[in-house]
Amino acid sequence: MLESSIPVKTEAGRLEIDERKLKIGARQRMVLISINGERTVGSIRKQFVAINDIDSLLGELLASGLIEFTSTDHSHDPAEVITAPPPDLPSSANSEARLVAPAEASPVASEATPAVASPTVSDGLVQAREYMSQTLSAKVGLRAFLFSQKIEKSNSHEALRGHLPEFRRLLRKSLDAGRVAEFSAHVEDLLANH
Repeated sequence: MLESSIPVKTEAGRLEIDERKLKIGARQRMVLISINGERTVGSIRKQFVAINDIDSLLGELLASGLIEFTSTDHSHDPAEVITAPPPDLPSSANSEARLVAPAEASPVASEATPAVASPTVSDGLVQAREYMSQTLSAKVGLRAFLFSQKIEKSNSHEALRGHLPEFRRLLRKSLDAGRVAEFSAHVEDLLANH
């Protein structure tokens, strides 16, 4: 997988997070939750550096129809999207992931500009969410998994600021007060500067 590829949740992926019908593994679920349509494969690899087989987990999510990929490599057509067929197709149609050319893409997909952050979510908010999730993953591990889900769903600066006390509390379990203050201050800077 290209470092610059951006995984995005499909409708089936979003439903799986809410309904938990497919009974995917904990590591797959953690990776699926971390996918927000803005972060590259490289960024996800860094977040889950402790998981050696991140590419195979992404491949399994793709094969299950829970995610698809866009690429930020502008040497290709920007409207190209890598998709997996819906999981409910007959086995002859349910083959490997395929590259959908712009002519095959739906009109809505071809009009969209891939790899551009949502206009309603500021860069500072996205960076702060990503920083908080990565810090918790690296310093606290799976103990912060459920809280990381709340962070990923925060769509405003105020909501993310409201999570700072819990962020600090979880970090204090693994770090001294000075390091916790540094991480917290960095989040506040990200939120204030953008």
